[in-house]
Amino acid sequence: MAKKKNRKKEYLLKLKRAGIIKAAAKVATNVVSKATLSLEEFSAISAVEGIRPKLIETLYNEGIKSVSDFKNFTEKDVLAFKGVGPATVNKLKENGVAFKA
Repeated sequence: MAKKKNRKKEYLLKLKRAGIIKAAAKVATNVVSKATLSLEEFSAISAVEGIRPKLIETLYNEGIKSVSDFKNFTEKDVLAFKGVGPATVNKLKENGVAFKA
């Protein structure tokens, strides 16, 4: 059993020396940063098509930065945002947005 632990430690040290662990962390950071869209990119997606730019900016500022972020909010949460009403929520649902149940 001790030999297995030593092999694991040796393997991790080998990866660390080769710089692979740092490279993997850097790649993970890049993936996370690309998962969220800028306001301009968010405005161009089909889920917010037909909605006023001011409301799109409100959604973005409230933390909805991608289509998958809508799943973190209920319809009531979105209705509580300034300027968002039932018509906006209905338009989002027509565009294929899925809210948290």
